[in-house]
Amino acid sequence: ILAGAALVVTFLISGCAAGRPLVYEVGIQPDVISPNADGVDDVARVTYKISRHSRLYIYFIDAEGREYHFRDGNRRSPGEYEALFGGGIEGQVLSDGQYTWVVEVVDDSSGETEKVEGQLTVVGADSVGPELEDFTVFPQVFTPNQDGINDRISISYRLMEPAEVEVYIRDEGGNRHPVGLPKTRWDEEQFELEESPSKVALEPGLWEYDYDGGIDLGASPPPDGQYTVVAIATDKAGNRVVNEAPLTIEDGGLPLAEIQTVEFYPTVVPLGGTLHLTVTVENVGGVAIRTKGPASGTTYTSRENFNTLGFYEEPGIFRVGVDFEGNTDGRPYTYRWQLGRDEDLEERIINGQRYQYLLPGQRVTVVGHITIIDEPPKINPYYWSGLVHEQVRIVNDRQNPTEITIGF
Repeated sequence: ILAGAALVVTFLISGCAAGRPLVYEVGIQPDVISPNADGVDDVARVTYKISRHSRLYIYFIDAEGREYHFRDGNRRSPGEYEALFGGGIEGQVLSDGQYTWVVEVVDDSSGETEKVEGQLTVVGADSVGPELEDFTVFPQVFTPNQDGINDRISISYRLMEPAEVEVYIRDEGGNRHPVGLPKTRWDEEQFELEESPSKVALEPGLWEYDYDGGIDLGASPPPDGQYTVVAIATDKAGNRVVNEAPLTIEDGGLPLAEIQTVEFYPTVVPLGGTLHLTVTVENVGGVAIRTKGPASGTTYTSRENFNTLGFYEEPGIFRVGVDFEGNTDGRPYTYRWQLGRDEDLEERIINGQRYQYLLPGQRVTVVGHITIIDEPPKINPYYWSGLVHEQVRIVNDRQNPTEITIGF
């Protein structure tokens, strides 16, 4: 038995099993620890042997009789064991004081209980947890569907001391959805990852996470429902603090639409004449997709583009576009049109603004016109159509390239 620690062996069921005791050669070394992460006597080594299949309990009792459980009913087979105790119990380092440690074992078969007790002194403990000030989640209603409206949430906090931090989203069933790593504050900054890809060692300061539900990587976001954003900070001594905030996910999902047919006509257009386009588009995804004008049927001149008509590029909207050989406008798909007519679309009022959506499974026809008033930069240029998800990607590119003869 360990020198310097008074040990008491108590048999709660009279008599000892034949042979060895249920638990024996129990010790804690050292019997004075200072759990403050300074590298000196921060950890006590708990050693013990068990002779039969049992359940193990290790706990500490303070001067007021409060129990702090380090192991609570863990299954153990016969053998020799060792555990390292760094002073932390459920995210809180024990405060300075005198404690009675108890190693208690219950035999699986007979229910016989044996326990060994001793004394542990804690001095110079760091029992104050790290602080996550100004913990904020915005917005708290999140619609991850790449329509450009409430597609992302910002999670931020101010860390007051160095700590290991993990942030995740927990659903009502207790399942965790990783948020990822915080934004770096300097380009050269490299995070030191811990055992979890979402757990990272951070220095004091303001930290922010940009969460999109994984949709920017092509993954489906968590299902619609009620969630809790959880931030856990653990300092080097083992103190842990937890901050939580509610989050609602609505209308989440990967948007997907496809061009079904494309037709350009006529294929011979005199200078000053008009090229016509008819395109059918279907929403083949599981969420509504947002669109905006110019309306189907709008006529451009070859000197105009969607910006000159006042329908500027907007994150998240879908539009049918036309591009052509020799385009010198500086951007693809100079001519763009809304998916369908206003009466084909569902109107939604979000944050006081009016938006239009093409619903899942819905198919619409887009008609466009381009009056060619300038000589083309290339003889007999090809024109083609595309489906543009603005500031996200070109969903369908170079659909039905058609050679157009322009007479001049």
